[in-house]
This record gives sequence, C-alpha cells and structure tokens, in this order.
Amino acid sequence: METPKQFFKGGGQLVDYPGWYKIDGGPEDGPDSWSVVRKPDGSWWWVAATDIFPRGGGNLRIDLGDEITDKKILTQCEKNYTELLRKIEERINEGDTVRVIKSGVMGVVKGFGGAPGVPKLINVAYDGGGGCNHMPEELEKVRGSWLRME
Repeated sequence: METPKQFFKGGGQLVDYPGWYKIDGGPEDGPDSWSVVRKPDGSWWWVAATDIFPRGGGNLRIDLGDEITDKKILTQCEKNYTELLRKIEERINEGDTVRVIKSGVMGVVKGFGGAPGVPKLINVAYDGGGGCNHMPEELEKVRGSWLRME
C-alpha cells in the first residue's frame, strides 16, 4: 500500500509567539491532519495540542510534542515553510499597489470589507480620485510600488 501524498494546507506566523510559524497539512485524500511549528532558532517541532483562546489569556496556546529530527521530514518542513513565506509575500495588504486585471487600472488598497457569509471585498483608491470595491481574484499585486497615492 502506498503512503498518501502529504500536502501543505496552510499556516502563518503566530501572534502570541513572535518568530514562530505554524504549518498545517495532511494527506490529499483523507481527513487526517498534522501541524508543525518552526521556532526562531530554526528547529521544527510536532504540535501535540492547541488551545484557542486559552483561559490564561492570549489567542492561542500550543503544546509542543517531539522535536523533528528525521531528515526527510525536515526537508518537507522547509519546503512548506518556503511556500508559506511566498504566500505571505503575495498576500494583498493595505497600502499595496494593485492592478485591476480586467481593465489594467492601477490603484492603492485602502481597506477591506465584508461580513460573515459575504465574500471579502478590497477597497481600491484610484489616482485622481474615486475608488471601487473588488473581489481579491480581480486584482494582482504590483511589485515595486512606483505608483504612490496619499
């Protein structure tokens, strides 16, 4: 029997643990999942348990399991970490210069909107005044912000 392919599902830097990154993954054809943490010293650890909004305060408490020492698993963790950093870099943030894909119009992200059950909207201000709300897939982030609007 083949081992199911493991894949990266998501992750991010932990607000309550600056410099720590949590990555979640699992097999592409099943419900099993796993989580690992990269500490600022570059070491990788299995996550034994998480507690969202713990009684002691904060947003999240993480209980670490064993340190990961297997070279194959460490290599996969580093690949997932590189992918996570790339996704964080590509994320559209307030103040970013963007281009509306359909029209080619450039603008600057001024804010975000939406409500539960409603898709996330991005408010873009255009040079010369005015603006519009867009769905994230309608925009692409422009590298090297040569367009600056205040």
